[in-house]
Amino acid sequence: MNSADDQRLIEAVQARDETAVGQALADGADPNVTVGRFRGSVLAEAARDGKLGIVRLLMDAGARMEPADPYTASPLRSAVLEAHTEVVQFLVARGALAAEPATRSSVLTDAVSHTSFHPRPAALATLRVLLEARAAPGPADEAPLVTAVMRPVAPAALRLLLAHGADPDQRRSDETPAIVIAARRGDHAAVDVLLQAGADMEARDRQGRTALMHAVERNERPVITALLLAGADTDAVSADGMTALHLARGWQRQNVQFMLGERHAGLDDVPIARTAVRLTPTHVRLTGDPQMLQLLASVIDIALDDLGDDEWQCRTGTNAETAQSVAARLREDMVRAANASWHQLDVTADELGAARSALVELAYGTTRGTPAGTNRLEIIDLLAELDRQLSR
Repeated sequence: MNSADDQRLIEAVQARDETAVGQALADGADPNVTVGRFRGSVLAEAARDGKLGIVRLLMDAGARMEPADPYTASPLRSAVLEAHTEVVQFLVARGALAAEPATRSSVLTDAVSHTSFHPRPAALATLRVLLEARAAPGPADEAPLVTAVMRPVAPAALRLLLAHGADPDQRRSDETPAIVIAARRGDHAAVDVLLQAGADMEARDRQGRTALMHAVERNERPVITALLLAGADTDAVSADGMTALHLARGWQRQNVQFMLGERHAGLDDVPIARTAVRLTPTHVRLTGDPQMLQLLASVIDIALDDLGDDEWQCRTGTNAETAQSVAARLREDMVRAANASWHQLDVTADELGAARSALVELAYGTTRGTPAGTNRLEIIDLLAELDRQLSR
C-alpha cells in the first residue's frame, strides 16, 4: 500500500476527475481507502457525488460495497440519500443490496422517507429502482407503505408502492391499519389513494376504532368527507361503545355532526372515551407584511360599520369593543421581527376570533363591501388560509 497513491486517489475522487482516478488506481492506490472520518470509502464518496464513471472504475478495481465502518453509509445508501438513480441502479445490479448491514434501517426505508424529506423526480425514480429490484425493509423497519403514510409522502410515492405490490390494508407493527394512520394525521390525499386501491375503510385498530372515528375526533373534515363519500359506516361501534356521531357530540363538533347526518346540533355535554388531546391556544402571533395586517384591520372596520355593534355581537358572538381594539392594534402595535423581514403582532384568542368573524362576514355574510383593491374571492381565500393554519 502506498499512502501517496491513496491520497492521490482520494483527491481525484473528491475532484470528480475520472482520468485521475484511473491513473491513481493503475499506480496501485487502494480502491477501499477511506476519505475521512464519517465520510466512508472513496466508493461511497463517488456514489454520494453521483459520478457513475468513477463508481464503475472503483468497482472494477475491487472496491467493496459494505460500509467502511459501523458509523458511515454504504455506497448504495450514499447514492440513495442523494437520489442518484443511475448510480443506485448500477450498484444494485452489482449486488449492493446483499451487502447492506441488517443492523440499520434499510435503504428502501430511506428511499421512501426521502420522497418526503427531499422531494424531487429523482427521489421517486430511485425508489422505483429499489422496488423493481425487490428491495425489502429491514427486520426492525415498518412496511414501506406504513412508513410512507407516517411521514407522510406525496400521493405519487404511495401509488408507486401500491403499483409494486404494497397491500393497501397493510398494518403497522401495533396492528394499526394504514388508513387509520392516514386519517389520524389528517392526510386526506393518502386516505383517498388507499381507498382507490381497495383499502378496507372499516378496518379497526386495537381499540376497535375506524378511520372515520379517528378523523371525527380530530376534526379532520377533508378526511371525513373522503370517507363518507366512499361509504364509511357512520353507525359502526368501537370496543368501548363509541360511534362517529357520539364522538362528534362529545367534542361539540357541530359541523361534523351535520356532516354525519344530524339535523340539529347543540353544545351538549356528552361523555366519551377520548383518544386525542385538543390544544386551545390563548394567544397567537400574527406575522406578515404591514399591508396584510392592515388589510385585516380594514376587514374588521367594514364589518363593524355595516352591522353595528349589537348586530355584530349577535352574529359573531364576539364583543364589538374587542373587534375595535384589535383593528386599532393591527395598525398601531405591529412591530418588525428581530431577526426576520416580517412584521408581527401578538393577539389573544378573542382578538383572533374577532378578526376571523369579520372575514366570515365579508366572505359569506350580508356585508358586501371589501377593502380597497380587494374582492370577495380574495377575502374567501384569506379566510381559507387562516382556517387551514388554525386546524393544524
